[in-house]
Amino acid sequence: MPTMKKQTIKINCVMMVILALAMLGCAGKDKSVYRDQSLIISELEAQARQIHSYGQDYKIQGLLVKRMYFQFEKNGRPFYRFREDFIRAGKRYVYIYNVDGKHDYHYYPDEKKAYRCPTNGSWNESNYDKAKDWHFSYEGARIISQEVIRGKSCYLLEMQGSIFAIWKEKGIKVLKTGLTRDENQTLYYENIEFDLSDDLFNIPANVRVMDSKDCIWE
Repeated sequence: MPTMKKQTIKINCVMMVILALAMLGCAGKDKSVYRDQSLIISELEAQARQIHSYGQDYKIQGLLVKRMYFQFEKNGRPFYRFREDFIRAGKRYVYIYNVDGKHDYHYYPDEKKAYRCPTNGSWNESNYDKAKDWHFSYEGARIISQEVIRGKSCYLLEMQGSIFAIWKEKGIKVLKTGLTRDENQTLYYENIEFDLSDDLFNIPANVRVMDSKDCIWE
């Protein structure tokens, strides 16, 4: 019996050592995975932050919702303005925010008329350099998989209660969907272009511009 007890104790000790080593191995693996994810996400952000301007279509269920353009620099200095184009009340409509740091424009291309009003000033010299944070911050994200989305190799990140497909080459979002990945609610960002012309954020010379006291627009 004493011999049997010694053997049992010995076996138990060996098992405990094996279990401890396995747990250490798992912990090391988890840390490695965490480090890899953190590095990849940081690299995606760094790529995206090199972008000075970009434009893209917003599509749901294959239908174009609108096209948007964003610019983060002007004359080599931090600046932030954007433009959105869509159909409003059956007419082509363009809204340009913070055109010159002082004004917004409501522009109707087919009618060659635009209304100019004071911008709300929420983006100004004090925070222009933070605009990229709003677009390209992936803080708190975790990588859940890799997929090819509309021909683009992407990481799928879970963050802010949604899933985003981030284009590996450029570091920007090409898809947003819910955690259930309902295709009917999935937003695609398509026809992406970079290094936009300043002309996109200005009203053509042949357009009649009228001043308005405010930017509340029905």
